[in-house]
Amino acid sequence: MECTNELLDRYLDGDCSVDENQQVITWLALCDKNVRHLAERAELHADLRRALQRRNIQQSAIATVATADRLKSRSMLKTALYAALVTAASLLLAFVMIRGNGKESIPPPIAAIAYQSQAVWADGERLTGYAMSAGIHELDVGIVRVDFVNGASLTLQGPAVFEVVTADQTNLHSGILTAYIPDTAVGFEIRTPTLEVVDFGTTFGLSVGSNGETDVSVFAGEVEVSVLRNKTRRPPQTVVEGTTIRTRPLSNSIEVVAFETARYEDTWPITSGVLQTTGLMKFVSPGPKFVPGRHEDDDHILVFSERDNVLLQVALAVDLIEAGQYQRINRKERHLVAAGQRVRSYLLQLDPIGRLQRDDPNKSRVIGQITFDRPIIGLIASSTKLHATDDALGHPHGDYGTAPRGIEPHRRVDSTASGRDVVVLSKDQRTLSLDLSAGSAVDQIRVVIAVDPKTSEDP
Repeated sequence: MECTNELLDRYLDGDCSVDENQQVITWLALCDKNVRHLAERAELHADLRRALQRRNIQQSAIATVATADRLKSRSMLKTALYAALVTAASLLLAFVMIRGNGKESIPPPIAAIAYQSQAVWADGERLTGYAMSAGIHELDVGIVRVDFVNGASLTLQGPAVFEVVTADQTNLHSGILTAYIPDTAVGFEIRTPTLEVVDFGTTFGLSVGSNGETDVSVFAGEVEVSVLRNKTRRPPQTVVEGTTIRTRPLSNSIEVVAFETARYEDTWPITSGVLQTTGLMKFVSPGPKFVPGRHEDDDHILVFSERDNVLLQVALAVDLIEAGQYQRINRKERHLVAAGQRVRSYLLQLDPIGRLQRDDPNKSRVIGQITFDRPIIGLIASSTKLHATDDALGHPHGDYGTAPRGIEPHRRVDSTASGRDVVVLSKDQRTLSLDLSAGSAVDQIRVVIAVDPKTSEDP
């Protein structure tokens, strides 16, 4: 495959068709020589030089491919966005190689927009996949998740003003965010006008008012906080899970207040990897008290985030690994998730108040749908397998007990009006559709998601 100089020039000018854009990107991926050749053509291209000076090369590359791929499927869109990011990074490397000519070097991206909903940015549209370098970013409205190169994830709710400083530090000037900090990003730091927060591998929420008043609520683990205007040189203070602290402008003190999570209910699910719930599906509030075994709800299927980054030491037996409807299967048929993978687990639960008989006409029937940010690689829905995986995949503070759990799926011989539970996994294996009816036993399904290898630690 070859790309003529005329085609490359039109690519740099933004005049290529959808197919031509894809042709150039494919050609760039073939070898470093092609990347260097495009860099040489770009040296003659004044428009690109000005774009480089404005530090927008990442946005331009991503926007070109993302626009073309709006006509493709969701999985194809993700592939194209990654290709665009690789292309942008390759171009940056090529231009760094020719810095000897006195050209301005381009700082590498520190983070990228992983998800956004109804987002409006102060400086114009940004597509999912937009690569962020150091600088201030202003979100007028909407919700945005930003994933850092070290694995940290921050979900912001507008209006919010935040600043990307380094891969290990960001500043929240105003607004609301929730943070997930894995072991790969321990020590991640967030500063507000009044406070410095250093994370030790945990999840927490942070809220900064227009006057700089700051609240920190720790959902799991612990963080270390320090007042920035520390005239008395007080040592940092440790804040443990289930605690909310507050600092006020012009104050040297840290105040412990009632644990509060309501303001984070819109951002926390997205930080946890759940992009959307519809119907009567409800993501539980974060915190040590909101765990399996301590909730009964007649009206909702509850979603619990259980464990993250668990290394499977042995193959994991599950009930469903492929797209389609879950049905009662032959007991001799086994579905296994291979050992050696790192996974994240969630528990979906319908647990009506009190206990009803199996055939009670008043038992709850609840319908909902949930979409995750990564493919589901296994569903555990039988009582035996749920109990067997509680230690490895269950919430560390969960109270699962020994009573029967799971669901009663359709059998191949059942009619559609049998009243049994319905569980359907979408073709892209990211969305579960549920129609559950709990009676004498609690309806529960454990969802197993593969952790992105780029953010996992080695064994």
